[in-house]
Amino acid sequence: MKPIKFEYFECQCTSPEHTLRFNYDEENNEITTEIQLIQYHNIFKRIWISIKYIFGYKCKYGIWDCWIMKNEDCKGLKELLNKVQDGFDGAGTS
Repeated sequence: MKPIKFEYFECQCTSPEHTLRFNYDEENNEITTEIQLIQYHNIFKRIWISIKYIFGYKCKYGIWDCWIMKNEDCKGLKELLNKVQDGFDGAGTS
């Protein structure tokens, strides 16, 4: 089994909570992404969110947060996307 190599991209604001993690799977020619959206440090906010969760509250918009890619990370993401594109270009059609 090949070791997994992850690419990490941080938001311009440099908050560790706004970090994207990409993984290129050569076998399936896919990119997987993991995004940490929100982490509440205030104990009262965490309790309030927990209570809402217990009673089944769900936001109709989902849990989203903003993320802005740093200019210097564009090259790394482009290289990762090119791997996927090259996999599609090299794959035969049936």
